[in-house]
Amino acid sequence: MNIIDGEKVECGRCDEVISLEDANVLGKTNNRSYAKPLCDGCLKKVGVPKGYELERDVSYLIEN
Repeated sequence: MNIIDGEKVECGRCDEVISLEDANVLGKTNNRSYAKPLCDGCLKKVGVPKGYELERDVSYLIEN
């Protein structure tokens, strides 16, 4: 996951730039090094596949 300007990230599916406050992050349950940010629209289309967990609040990643 590449953070842009300290507070934005690209959706891993549609490449829309979204704020970290609005990002949803899918991560593999058994692999903490995998994190795929998704915008709300893509999350609605994809859902949370088996073996993944959803983290909705990633605002702690914002760099000031």
